[in-house]
Amino acid sequence: MLGPAGVFLLSFSALSPVFSVYIGGNEVLRMAGTGAALAFLVGGVASAILALLYAEIGAAFPGAGGIYPSLSALLGRFLTFPYIVLMLPITLGQISFAALGLADYVRFLEPSASYWGIAFGGLAVAAVIAILNIRHGALVTGVFLAVEAAALGVLVTVALTHPSRSLGPLLAHPVMLVHGVLSATPLPILALATVSGMWACGGASWALYFAEEMHDARKKIGRVIAWTGVFASVTIASPMILMLLSARDIHGVLSAETPFAEFLQVTGGPLIAALVSVGVSAAIFNSIVATIMAYGRYLYATGRDGIWPGPMSRVLGRLSKRFRTPVVASLILTFGSGLMALLGERTILVLISGNVSDFLLISLALFVGRRKGLTGRDFRAPAHPFVPVFGLTVTALSIFADWLDKDAGRPSILLLMGLFLGALVYYHFRLRQASARWTIGGSETEMATAAE
Repeated sequence: MLGPAGVFLLSFSALSPVFSVYIGGNEVLRMAGTGAALAFLVGGVASAILALLYAEIGAAFPGAGGIYPSLSALLGRFLTFPYIVLMLPITLGQISFAALGLADYVRFLEPSASYWGIAFGGLAVAAVIAILNIRHGALVTGVFLAVEAAALGVLVTVALTHPSRSLGPLLAHPVMLVHGVLSATPLPILALATVSGMWACGGASWALYFAEEMHDARKKIGRVIAWTGVFASVTIASPMILMLLSARDIHGVLSAETPFAEFLQVTGGPLIAALVSVGVSAAIFNSIVATIMAYGRYLYATGRDGIWPGPMSRVLGRLSKRFRTPVVASLILTFGSGLMALLGERTILVLISGNVSDFLLISLALFVGRRKGLTGRDFRAPAHPFVPVFGLTVTALSIFADWLDKDAGRPSILLLMGLFLGALVYYHFRLRQASARWTIGGSETEMATAAE
């Protein structure tokens, strides 16, 4: 079984600070220019606070299904089933988006490499590693995480040793490129960028997917999630802020296709830029491995708990006799992600960018849990009800900010909302009676025994 350190490392591999900085950060830089510094600073603080939501309800109901066991226990199956359905395309989209990001960075190093060969090959190799025994998988991701830490360390060191401006003016007077000219970043753009920064700094909830393979999860998982939220925010927000403090040519960085690579090439030299790009590719691959490990357990849990029609649940709910891991669920997840990758990055972004269901549902769940005395025993979010109220506020602001984004955010909200409502209708008319067969959480010792 895993201890807190093992779960922490797997969670960090899945949320991948380098992926968040180099992929998510690039998008925020293009969106808001130097406003990305303020966006990551505010978004990082918000993300660390929101991690407390996951920490409290996760400690009360730890399970391989992530937060859906908590939602089922606190809000009921009527709202939980649509969330489970909503997570399926989002899950596939996150993995496929990372696979395409891997192809982009490898081709930056070797332009002649096959784009689809890298994407599909990366998925295949990641799946092989993901289905290994949990300890072996954690060891592999730990090695890659060390490479990722080195890549971030180089970026931070270069930035710290080449200061160009002070923090106050950077935060107070953000600028962005408008038709090739530096102009003040508008407030609505800053708001949208802050939402993106918050998502980029998030990911503490990844720990929940490994809860059933953690020793004494009820007493320990809450602290792991809370500290993961803090460390993730610091390690993701700091490189963004330091890079913008150090960049001598803001115009050149903001106009580059890969701003961080451009910064390293100009400030640190071509060799450092190339070495860090290798580290970035390794980090993205590591994120794919850990994500398949996490979401494979999520998909397994839905089958084990009998959420789907009988044959489908039986297939998904199998554990490999050799590896004692959800091999079938992981392979199905990988294959589905490969198919979704064919849709392209733009379509995938529309599918996943408008998801606000997590913060909304877990904030409501925490109110219910506190009122009924079902949460807060092993981990208690401070200053109640500040944290769930903050979660609801962030949900409303995220919806508003996404609605301003006519290209991706708005269609994503409408699409995901339609999917959620459709699942509600399906549950009401077709699945309400069948849901009596659900056994959320399954056997308390099944995955733990399998991990030994």
